[in-house]
Amino acid sequence: MRSAALLLSLCGAAGVAQAAPASDADVAAVVKTLGMGSLGTTMASLVIDSTPALKALPDAEQTCAQAPVRDLLDAQFRRSIIQGLGSDGDVVIAEWSRFLATPAGQALSTTFANSTPENTEAKAGAGLAGADRAQLAAFMASPTYRRMVASFESGPAIPEDLDAQLAKPLQDQCRIALKPEEIS
Repeated sequence: MRSAALLLSLCGAAGVAQAAPASDADVAAVVKTLGMGSLGTTMASLVIDSTPALKALPDAEQTCAQAPVRDLLDAQFRRSIIQGLGSDGDVVIAEWSRFLATPAGQALSTTFANSTPENTEAKAGAGLAGADRAQLAAFMASPTYRRMVASFESGPAIPEDLDAQLAKPLQDQCRIALKPEEIS
């Protein structure tokens, strides 16, 4: 009994790593490596084009509005990934980071954003030799891969209170004074 207690205290003293939610910075790095860093820009254009008060602005103000809309949507996307990965998301992101540094991971990252779930492996594996192709297939079959991909779909890309969240940065960054109800 004493040896079990001693072992537990040694593990605690040695600083056994505890799982935690993924950090925003680590998620941002993986998203960028996967070629998904421009999603906010694409979505910002859609939001501006579909919001009459923003679409009615002069071109220079629409251009300025791109940055706060993009930043807000990128942050929302990362938050949805973090929430989707849960309390041990740091482990998932660390495994993705390690994999993306390999030749198989680099092949995946060059095709990921422009592939569908059905053809990602075929596209990424096209230029890989045997061991790297096997590593890619094993990673794509792993729970780590599936959890990350599922986290992309775990939350809304556009927050429900986008109007309220955008009013202040539009004013602060672009001097565009709109009430939240004008943005919705």
